[in-house]
Amino acid sequence: MDKKNAINYVIILSGMFILSALLLAAMSAIIWKTNAGAGAVSGCITAVYIISNFVGGFVAGRKAGKHKFIWGIAASAAYFAIIVVAGVWFMGNPIALSPQIVTGAMICIISGMFGGMLAP
Repeated sequence: MDKKNAINYVIILSGMFILSALLLAAMSAIIWKTNAGAGAVSGCITAVYIISNFVGGFVAGRKAGKHKFIWGIAASAAYFAIIVVAGVWFMGNPIALSPQIVTGAMICIISGMFGGMLAP
């Protein structure tokens, strides 16, 4: 990967995190106004994962041209890895392989893969 492509994928990842922040802000306001419970919070976080990774995979696949689904997977895997590393860094807890971690990783990777597959 040359320098230009690396910069493109850093921009894509940055866009994914900005989109996630905007969606989380909007969804938290809706949850606060409606007094929704824990199930709504979990569903919103899952929706943010799906939307952000789908969009990131779509853009990565569109930029790549070939093997689009692989670039969607790569963008989503990088997104999830950054989330996990940030969580470990800020919370100070070691990474424990739990069903929630595996489910979160699969949600991210599959939605990014679909985004890459549907890219023109």
